[in-house]
Amino acid sequence: MELTWGEDFAALTDVSKSVFARYSPLDDRSNTVPFAEQVRQFAELGWLQLADPSGTGDESASLGTIAAIFVEMGRALAQTPLLDLTVARDAAILAGSPTATALAARIGDGDAVVVPAFGTENWGSAVSVTGGSATGRVLGVEYADQAESLLVHAVADGESLLLLVDSAEVSVEAMPNIGGHPTFSVTLTDVAMTDQRTLARGSAADHAIDLASQRGDVLRAAQVHGAGMRLLDMTVRYAQQRHQFGGAIGRFQAVQYLCTDIAVNAHVTSAHTRAAATAIDTTGDGRPYVDLMRNQAILTAREMVHCAHEVHAGIGYMVESNVHLFTDAAKRWQFDFGDAADLNSSIVSAITEIYEGV
Repeated sequence: MELTWGEDFAALTDVSKSVFARYSPLDDRSNTVPFAEQVRQFAELGWLQLADPSGTGDESASLGTIAAIFVEMGRALAQTPLLDLTVARDAAILAGSPTATALAARIGDGDAVVVPAFGTENWGSAVSVTGGSATGRVLGVEYADQAESLLVHAVADGESLLLLVDSAEVSVEAMPNIGGHPTFSVTLTDVAMTDQRTLARGSAADHAIDLASQRGDVLRAAQVHGAGMRLLDMTVRYAQQRHQFGGAIGRFQAVQYLCTDIAVNAHVTSAHTRAAATAIDTTGDGRPYVDLMRNQAILTAREMVHCAHEVHAGIGYMVESNVHLFTDAAKRWQFDFGDAADLNSSIVSAITEIYEGV
């Protein structure tokens, strides 16, 4: 498999660097861009409609190309709703119904702020439909306090439903966390179901949610890669500047090994991310490449901050240091990916599935 990013990756990288400089806390902790302005800027840049996950768009960018934006987003540690809006639009396009298609167009134009509330096994979320009403709770929903509507995965008599629920019909509660991520609990209580609200059901709903989630995981892994490369730069620079025992600490092999571990994991994450993006673009389904990528991204998120703290020692825990910002982000990424209890067994399973299909 040719492991290359998309054709316009470099061009998008240059633009993304300048955009996310405004959002990054690494150079200025006071950097804040209002939510509405973020959505407007992403829409004006065309970032909300770069790709058509259905594969029917004539000018649709590849997933590997779009990843350029998210690599730089991770490098800047920028907190934005771009990933959530992208996943919501992808799911709406894949749902395929007229209502869903119209919704996708509005998200792409920046006229509708919709975030996914799919829930995951890791969060233990569940929404069920009985008697024509939806009830349940979805945890870990980002920007639920700013969204106009939510795309909710619900189950009715064993059948999946993809529902569009107005934010005024749900209860939103903040979930405080050490990283300050805009994460919320969304509770549905007897929300009435209508045909207009149901964007897809059965296998169509499962396909839309699964593929949109796979694509979202690829873009999240791209963020991990970008963050790893930025953290590597910071750690190497510190090892060159910090002097102890008569010279820079970077001259010690133990420090060099730690920097090397960050570099290796970040680059391996890049390779897995490109492989998963290519599989999705060419076949419409990235499993099990996405599973391998997720496991590597978990490992990278964990190891890169561990190694960086080892090199920076006590100063890395100081509020003035940026290292702890990467730690906060890495912990969230680990949880988002599921942080498998047994990485080795899941990796072996994914590799076996790949080679059995060759």
